[in-house]
Amino acid sequence: MISMLILIAILLGNIIRGHEEKDIFYYVWIVWLVLFSAIFVITVYRTYVKKLSVMEMHQDGIVINGTEINAEAVACLLINDDKKRVIGIKPKGRKIVPLKLCFAFAEEQAEGIRQLETWAQERHVKISKGFFMRWM
Repeated sequence: MISMLILIAILLGNIIRGHEEKDIFYYVWIVWLVLFSAIFVITVYRTYVKKLSVMEMHQDGIVINGTEINAEAVACLLINDDKKRVIGIKPKGRKIVPLKLCFAFAEEQAEGIRQLETWAQERHVKISKGFFMRWM
């Protein structure tokens, strides 16, 4: 987020310095400024304001924030072993995990992951550990 703020400040400086010459670069900088500012606002919102996801495991599938995914529709469960473990559910036919299907356990993370792995093994869902890409 700090790098985004620096980039926004640089773009804003270019716009202020070049306001006398309204050439194509002036308008390109304005577009980039608006784009990066929007991305920054979305990132701050998702990081600090958005409420925690609620995940429930059922016999038929998993429910995340009211969105139910059947076990047959899950290609694999991905576990990112970073500082804060993030779990992603990759639907069949998708190459990247949608952000709405990513979550982390707030408490008792090891127990939650163990239960999730047991659920996946019972339903023959593949489990992969390591880095995975998420889509905004």
